[in-house]
Amino acid sequence: MILNPIKFILQAVDTLKKLQQSPYHIFIRAKGMEVVGILTKIEHRYDPGWGIMRSWAKGIKLNGDTFEEPLDRKNKRTGELEDLIQMRNDLVIITARNSPDPDDDNDDNFQYLMNPYQVNEIKDSLDRVKEKDRIIHDLQKRLKEAIEKANRYQAEAESATSELNTLRERVRNLSERLAEQTQRAEDYKRQLKELQIGMIREESKLDEQLKTSEKLGRLEGKDSADIIIDATKKQIEARRELDKLGLGGLTAYATKEDLERLKDEII
Repeated sequence: MILNPIKFILQAVDTLKKLQQSPYHIFIRAKGMEVVGILTKIEHRYDPGWGIMRSWAKGIKLNGDTFEEPLDRKNKRTGELEDLIQMRNDLVIITARNSPDPDDDNDDNFQYLMNPYQVNEIKDSLDRVKEKDRIIHDLQKRLKEAIEKANRYQAEAESATSELNTLRERVRNLSERLAEQTQRAEDYKRQLKELQIGMIREESKLDEQLKTSEKLGRLEGKDSADIIIDATKKQIEARRELDKLGLGGLTAYATKEDLERLKDEII
């Protein structure tokens, strides 16, 4: 338990300053940022397999034990010697090797970090991917809305087409009925025309008959009037004679029977 935190922190800061000014470094693994210990020395050793000099880290662990491991890797796939130091400054060195095991063929024994430039490029690439994903999502949303709208329009179009077909059927029926009514009207018109022609002919005949009747009537009417006038005069004279004879009981206008009876009496 730390009795005086401030004093402890000040001592730690002072130690870090001294470590920063020394040739030593805090040795850290990239995987989990695990602190291995203090790197005290970097040695160069000859590798007879590749015929090259390799860098080795040597130091003291936090528990006081010593450690040593290569600071590079023989990459058989590329045929190159890779530097495993991912970051280095006056205070720390970060290695990509996950354990002191010098086996370079086990890929699980390595965890790499990107340098700041690569990280920025990757971050920019990831941002672009996210931006494209967002654009794609928006386009998919718009496409979905457009499809739904198209489906609505299609349904409305189908409904309108059905109504149009119904209207067309009604128009066709009305056209047929109109054609029938038109034909019937033409028949009525023809019959009416024939009737009018017949009436005109009958009127012509009647006019001829009336003209003939008027002529006959005028002739017959004139003769009858003369006869009536003559008969009336004779009746008046006969009445006067009857009055003289004391036979005034006859009717004002003698009938044929009266005249016959008068004739018998005179005879």
